Amino acid sequence: MANSRGITTLVLTLGFTALISTACETQTERQPVGVATPSPTVGMSPSPAAGAASPSASPVALTPSEKEFMSNAARGGAMEVQLGHTAAEKASSADVKQFGERMATDHSQLGQKLQQLASNLNLTLNQELTPEQQNAVSRLEKLSGKVFDRDYIKAMVADHVKDIAEFERAANQVTNADIKQFVSEALPTLRDHLKMARDIAGKLGVRAQ
Repeated sequence: MANSRGITTLVLTLGFTALISTACETQTERQPVGVATPSPTVGMSPSPAAGAASPSASPVALTPSEKEFMSNAARGGAMEVQLGHTAAEKASSADVKQFGERMATDHSQLGQKLQQLASNLNLTLNQELTPEQQNAVSRLEKLSGKVFDRDYIKAMVADHVKDIAEFERAANQVTNADIKQFVSEALPTLRDHLKMARDIAGKLGVRAQ
């Protein structure tokens, strides 16, 4: 009886040994020879494409012409706002008054967008008028009545012809995508202003561009 139990124990032991050996051989076949299982945390650096850009990444550099365009646009817009307020107060024509109010409102909004864009690009804009612009503002501020109406509208036609030409040139030359978008959004407004100024000039009998 004891011998029978011993034989049974030996048979079971041999069976378990065979199963374990087979399992080990199968696992070895599934793992290619010479290929180590990579560790997810040791010796690996993050892929540049796997995440967001580094917070210390430098902003895209602007070309001198892009910086000049933005500075000129800021100064031109500031002058339009200042003269728009003057026209709203001093004009004798209702059309000129309304046009001045429209200039102050629209160019204030464009100026805010331009300032936000400059901030995003780490660019500081100088809105101080040039001596030529300041002289034009001072001259108009000294006028009144119909003389003011005619000279202001004539100046607005000339300024917007110049502004549109500069914006259209920028649309073709600048490479920065954000500046291009600002230009494309501003141009319809500037063209609308020019049309309005020319219509009013016609009513006032002013010869303009």
